[in-house]
Amino acid sequence: MKSLLEKCSVGVDQNNVKNLELQEIEIQVTKPKEDSKRIWEQLDKYLPLFALFQSDRSSKDSDGEVQDPMKAAVATAIAEVKDDIERIQQRVKARTEEIANNTHKALETIDKTLASELVPDFIPPTPAKWTGLFSVSLSTDGIPLNKRGSGVRRLVLVSFFKAEAERLLTQGSKKGIIYAVEEPETAQHPNNQKILQQAFSDLASEHNCQVILTTHSPGFASDLPIEGIRFVTRDENAKPCIESGVDVLGKVAEALGVTPDSRVKLICCVEGPTDVKALKALSRALHLEDNSIPDLTNDDSVAFVVLGGGNLKHWVNDNYLKGFGRLELHIYDADVPSYVGVIEQVNARGDGSIGFITQKHEIESYLHSDVIKAAFDVDVVVTDHPNEDGKATPKVFAEVYSVAQGYDGVMKDNNAKIRLAERAFPLMTADMIHERDPNGEVKEWFTAMAGFLN
Repeated sequence: MKSLLEKCSVGVDQNNVKNLELQEIEIQVTKPKEDSKRIWEQLDKYLPLFALFQSDRSSKDSDGEVQDPMKAAVATAIAEVKDDIERIQQRVKARTEEIANNTHKALETIDKTLASELVPDFIPPTPAKWTGLFSVSLSTDGIPLNKRGSGVRRLVLVSFFKAEAERLLTQGSKKGIIYAVEEPETAQHPNNQKILQQAFSDLASEHNCQVILTTHSPGFASDLPIEGIRFVTRDENAKPCIESGVDVLGKVAEALGVTPDSRVKLICCVEGPTDVKALKALSRALHLEDNSIPDLTNDDSVAFVVLGGGNLKHWVNDNYLKGFGRLELHIYDADVPSYVGVIEQVNARGDGSIGFITQKHEIESYLHSDVIKAAFDVDVVVTDHPNEDGKATPKVFAEVYSVAQGYDGVMKDNNAKIRLAERAFPLMTADMIHERDPNGEVKEWFTAMAGFLN
């Protein structure tokens, strides 16, 4: 960044000043001895890293953009060892100032006037300069990555994000990171798009990581979480307008040309994306025992809609999905008392739609302790409802797992749910489900689905 924008304001007596004009001015931060440069260097320590991946562009050997993800990897690594770099800079500063002072003393014996004008001024390198000292190149069969086609470059990008997601899940990162990716689906097979979406989802779930995507692909956009969708247009003055929320989804669908899938017979409404993964894993386990139960991992006749949190009541009250002409099955956790009324509304519609409130606290309460042990090598007692300390299963797991991994603090409950959905639920077997759910509640959900589909 070559300039720091500062909005100027002055404390004034409003009775004496009628017209106070505020404006933005640019303060140069490139000159080594400017105070503004020193201020910027201190601010930069607290700002997140930013890595931009463009969809397609000219490829040159002198390419300065972060098309090669290894440049982002170097920047991330530099940020993680900033304490070591600071110690090195302090040692270099101490040694150079010692040499400068000795030189000053020697000069005094020769010319005191000149010596009085000699003042040492240590200027440490900026983080950007440290990053520039290192480079990692990737080549395939001796061909530089930036000379390969956009499809190959995107495959490397998929691998980079997948590796970053796995790294952050295991060790975390102290400095915030923002990944901005333009049209990630470009030149990619649908399977690779799915892998990339999952990697983005895992990255975005970390508290210090944000992912910003742009897309014009209906298929890619339809699998993104609703709460993360932004519709960007321009007003009559060509200024960007950013809209979000359930009310803007119609505009997004119209702009992208999204239409109902004729294969879909049932819409399954849940609170969050981890519920989708949990239900798919549970259905697969029961399907292996009884093939009359649908296997939601590969059944295109069931479409999931993630309603989530405060938006859920609007979807139900206003029946946003009515235009699709499909029956709905709603499954919500019992941890939010107001959802009982929402389910009652669904069941009272009279159109065949049906809703369930879990008898246990939440979907994670149906897990078996053995799968958590197998997936994470930690011992967690799974309870139907919060334990005597008021902690539900995700919270208990978060605390135990954070200690086992040596985390500084405890991971957020949402991150704990993501890990359980990704690694524990897929290990559930039909026998485990029956042991944790002797009343057959879980099987009832899927039996109801089978009735809709048949």
